[in-house]
Amino acid sequence: MKTVEQLVKDYARLVIESGINLYKGQSLLIKTSYDGYYFAQALAESAYDHGAQLVKIEINDLKLMRKRTETQSIETLSLLPDYEKQVDYEMMAKDWAYIYIDNTEDRFWLADADATRLSALRSTTSRWHHIYQTSRMRHEHPWCVICAPGPVWARKVLGGKATTENLWHILEPILKLDADDPAKAWTEYCDMLLGRCAWLDSLQIAQLNYTSAKTDLTIGFREEHLWAGGGDPLPNGRWFLPNIPTEEVFTVPDLATAQGHVATTRPVSVMDSLVEDALITFEKGKVVSCTARIGQSVMDSFLKTDEGASRLGEVALVDEQSAIARSQWIFGSILFDENASCHLALGAGYPSCLKGSAKLSSDAQLIAAGCNVSLVHTDFMVGCADMEIIALTRSGEQVVIMENGKFTH
Repeated sequence: MKTVEQLVKDYARLVIESGINLYKGQSLLIKTSYDGYYFAQALAESAYDHGAQLVKIEINDLKLMRKRTETQSIETLSLLPDYEKQVDYEMMAKDWAYIYIDNTEDRFWLADADATRLSALRSTTSRWHHIYQTSRMRHEHPWCVICAPGPVWARKVLGGKATTENLWHILEPILKLDADDPAKAWTEYCDMLLGRCAWLDSLQIAQLNYTSAKTDLTIGFREEHLWAGGGDPLPNGRWFLPNIPTEEVFTVPDLATAQGHVATTRPVSVMDSLVEDALITFEKGKVVSCTARIGQSVMDSFLKTDEGASRLGEVALVDEQSAIARSQWIFGSILFDENASCHLALGAGYPSCLKGSAKLSSDAQLIAAGCNVSLVHTDFMVGCADMEIIALTRSGEQVVIMENGKFTH
């Protein structure tokens, strides 16, 4: 069994080599919580070992965010300094890589924060960084979302007196850090996901029908849609992994087609606040009703972010036999939980999942092509053991894609 120190080193190296696929002379921005700083340092050290020019670490402090929402007006919360845009322009012009360490340690600070004020702050941040976020979603620059175990997350997942070390060892096989060569293991696994994408593309799917005890939903797709998974190519030809771990294959739906209702099956963080047991109803592609057992006010605010927040931007399929699903743990992190279950994203779609996306340079062109546009993008897990997904192809054939939560091919 590897020591925690070795697991930290191996995971950091994997993220630098396979996640962002850093090249010599490239700079890197890492965003982390205070408690994730130890792993941000490990990433920075590995990046410098791989020839990084400069590594910057930015702290995302939710305690101070909470204080700001308590003490400032909505008008003040809607202000950010201009230099932040200049940083974005610098990162795009100089092809910086970006790593985000999901905040799993101090999310409780926002558990009962004022949803309206929090939404105002989040919306402002999204608008301010919209150009750079769009560039990332077009996969013009490498980015990777990861998690770093800490004591709070360990106890939340494993309970009792669980330690950070306990959680690292739970994650070890999920991250393929138990392999002799983790990077090679991920390459082989990603090849399987790419093969699954090729199969789905070959079907020429016009529509997917989701059914389970709590879900009855139909989603349509444009002829130009493409399935992605197992990494993405950059303009310079290098491949990167936006998420480690990753188990999904995904595409962009036609934003005007979702019809029916779907139930979430795992907790999700929305604007850094917990949402559980949501039932979402769509008509002609738009959310017309949403009830949540936990986080109702947060969902209400989220759906009002902009027009696109109430429409689908991503459809992702995950086998119930994925490594994360087999572990049977609920991680309370979107990164892990979305890779244990089929999920749908409300908000912006990925233009790279459309043929000819390079010619779709404006929001109006993306919308005309059926790709949703929004300041937000949040995944909601909807997969379960009794879910069946049937594809209707453009030739009129019905093909069972998933049965009892598992791929049929």
